[in-house]
Amino acid sequence: MNQIQIYMPPPSNWQDFQMLIGDLAKVKFIEHSVQEYGRQGQRQNGVDVYAVDMWDKSIGIQCKETKSDGLTSKSIDKEIDKALAFRPKLDLFIIATTLRINAKLQDHVNSLNSSGHLPFRVQLMFWDDINQEINRSSAIRANAYQVFQEQFGQSDIKNHLAALKKAFERPAFQDNFLHERNYDDFENALVLMKALLKTGFLYDNWSRNLVLQTVPSSMIGDESYQKFVCSLESKLERIYQSYLSDKRKQNRNPGQLYEKAGDYNIKRRSLLDFLNKKLGSLGEEEIPFYY
Repeated sequence: MNQIQIYMPPPSNWQDFQMLIGDLAKVKFIEHSVQEYGRQGQRQNGVDVYAVDMWDKSIGIQCKETKSDGLTSKSIDKEIDKALAFRPKLDLFIIATTLRINAKLQDHVNSLNSSGHLPFRVQLMFWDDINQEINRSSAIRANAYQVFQEQFGQSDIKNHLAALKKAFERPAFQDNFLHERNYDDFENALVLMKALLKTGFLYDNWSRNLVLQTVPSSMIGDESYQKFVCSLESKLERIYQSYLSDKRKQNRNPGQLYEKAGDYNIKRRSLLDFLNKKLGSLGEEEIPFYY
């Protein structure tokens, strides 16, 4: 299953970057083997973080919190030369960097690996790769990005809530259910809204073009807001399951959905009332409905 990737900003200093790489190493390799090697000013032989994998292979990681011109083919060669002196001998030498993926540097490392002249394999780990690892681990997100989430949590909540408001301002939720003439459109609207709450993406019913994007609520560092979204999601799911049940009864009773219009008005009004209460608590304009 595809995973929606959320872009995290790189740490602004080398200390935090090295700690982050250490945390990632504990997830990827044997946790108790991971250690930050040496300290600033000590001879480290090119290794900031040392680890052992499940096959007892030695892993050395050099952390490069750097600007766009701070990592070159020449500087990579220098770090490799240092790592040659590391003990125990390395099986894999990783250079982790805050740089975005760079094909020229990848080609250089691929050439070194294919030459057969090195006693270990070299791997570049760009910020794009690191970001994927962060997205895979909720523990890393909570630990390494707790301050980030707390600092920007309120703005994230307002942005997320604004996206929900825009998404729910549609006939499928605002109009009297008696006016619904295409039940497939109503079902599609429910499915798309369920997807929005899960992924942060909302697509157009017809064109399937992206209408809006926000962060999934799971990425917002506010437990009470996440509970709010879970409750909203549950209300939406109950409407969806009720619709599927009534749709199946249409074969025996063609007027089933028409007869249940009042029930759908009550269910949808309950959902919008719940959302409007949250909007009002943050001083946002509420969503009107016409039934």
